[in-house]
Amino acid sequence: MKKMYSKLKTMKINDLLDLIHKPFSYALTRFISILLALLLSGLLLVNPNHIADSTASLDHGYLTILMIALSAAFVHGIGFEPRFFLWRVIFSPYFAWFILFTFIARMFV
Repeated sequence: MKKMYSKLKTMKINDLLDLIHKPFSYALTRFISILLALLLSGLLLVNPNHIADSTASLDHGYLTILMIALSAAFVHGIGFEPRFFLWRVIFSPYFAWFILFTFIARMFV
């Protein structure tokens, strides 16, 4: 009984996440995600000093969040959709786009 209830609860969460992520299920949004991920990861690999110079003090927490956002953008860009609701939240394009566009704004503005 308890197992059935948790499965039903998980199905409802996944259905809700499907509804929330519906605007990001199109090819154009996936292309933007993969393009953002490729460009920013390339910039991070080629010129890491630019990232460190753009912030007063680069702490590991900021870089960790940036790497998770890059991973989320790659995951969304290639079209992979995780089944477990926690991974769907962590690798959400909403999270990835917000962090990546914030990073771009801090770098170039």
